Amino acid sequence: MMPIAAPAPPAEIHIAGILVQVRRAACAGIADAVRAMPGLEVPSVADGRLVVVAECATAAEVVDRIDRIRALPGVLNVALVYQHAESVGAMEEEMSNETDPPGVH
Repeated sequence: MMPIAAPAPPAEIHIAGILVQVRRAACAGIADAVRAMPGLEVPSVADGRLVVVAECATAAEVVDRIDRIRALPGVLNVALVYQHAESVGAMEEEMSNETDPPGVH
């Protein structure tokens, strides 16, 4: 009798908010280097700080991106300020915009 393989866990999406403090002279170059990394966006750059949003498949990928950012010359500090994970299915579900659904009071 062949062993039955366990079902694969559902695919996840990990979303993280990362604050990066950098030397001001290196700010633009670091922002470009971060944007070139897969799964990362830089929506804000100001006064030697970058706000980075990561969308990765696993928590290990988030940690890898943080380590890669930290290793860039001119980076002073990297802080994970937010992380959320959900299954891909849950992220694709349509959400109701009702503020008071029937039967909930």
